[in-house]
Amino acid sequence: MKNFRFITVFTFLCLFLLLVSPALAAPGDTTRVSVHSSGAEGNNASYQSKISTNGDFIVFCSYAENLVDNDTNGRDDIFVHNITSGSTSRVSVSSTGTQADDSSLFPSISADGRIVVFASYASNLVSGDINDMSDIFVHDRLNGTTNRVSVSSIGVQGNLHSIGPSISADGRYVAFESYSSDLVIGDTNGVSDVFVHDTSTGSTSLISVNSSNQQGNNHSRFPSISNDGRYVAFQSSANNLVANDTNGYNDIFVRDTTTGTTILVSGDALGTFGNGNSYTPSISADGRFVAFSSIARNLIVGDTNGVEDIFVHDTTLGTTIQVSKDSSGLQGNNSSYYPAISADGRYVAFHSTADNLVAGDTNGAIDTFVHDT
Repeated sequence: MKNFRFITVFTFLCLFLLLVSPALAAPGDTTRVSVHSSGAEGNNASYQSKISTNGDFIVFCSYAENLVDNDTNGRDDIFVHNITSGSTSRVSVSSTGTQADDSSLFPSISADGRIVVFASYASNLVSGDINDMSDIFVHDRLNGTTNRVSVSSIGVQGNLHSIGPSISADGRYVAFESYSSDLVIGDTNGVSDVFVHDTSTGSTSLISVNSSNQQGNNHSRFPSISNDGRYVAFQSSANNLVANDTNGYNDIFVRDTTTGTTILVSGDALGTFGNGNSYTPSISADGRFVAFSSIARNLIVGDTNGVEDIFVHDTTLGTTIQVSKDSSGLQGNNSSYYPAISADGRYVAFHSTADNLVAGDTNGAIDTFVHDT
């Protein structure tokens, strides 16, 4: 709960997914889902919502204690609401149904709503959890099991905090950020890294490495995984993930777990590095398009506003375009940040303090926009 940028971008990504999901697309329909199965409203705050691809299930975090019976832990929990049946169930529980003894946050859900991944400070969701750290857990709603995935390939628990999970469409792969040094052999950099855990094989792989599998020499964060789990986009201040990285800024990279290659995406069409920090990537379903924010002024020709903008990089064509602009192509006159890209890469939502992206923007406040690329 201490990382403002992560919490804000996570919440915004969740809200955008709700915006573009078919389940809530019926004209005029607005439904509150942070309710008990009987329909009774929650008695405290609910947030960090996310929707399954099929539109049937909403996962969210809540401090309410009346969404399910016998919720007595006084902590933030993770719930799933079934749109069709109206039922609400708690998933931040152990395989025996025991409620968590500490807060659970940052949920993500598989395409069909069966698998839910989340971070939790609880020590009683699985046996042997003695690290007193935030861990990443996967709950299977079909068979009721909960397993910890922020572990090494032989099951060793992380020795530091793990946060920010991103799940593949089928629920098999979970990308996450961790400061742990014992999840893979040879993790000696002493900084946060990005990992992917394969729930089928039990293997955990270090993602924030270069194409020669050398670990990053600085922090890597904010993973975003493609539908099939092959591609993982992430933010990093490491300067050894690709050649000639001498800009001294946070950059955005994509790791191809099949070919073992890592590429820069926060560059221009010629591959020139950005001359400013880039943040918080969001990857399309097939991994082709990556949206991110950047203060860099050299990613496109004519970026003269001197503020943080939203860009989309096409990993197939190698092109980068700016999307924080109005319908005529005029760039925003103030900062834009926290992008979320649609599955097909066509639409990008983002926050902005610019007041010239649409006509009549006179509220002087942060607004949310969607750009059709």
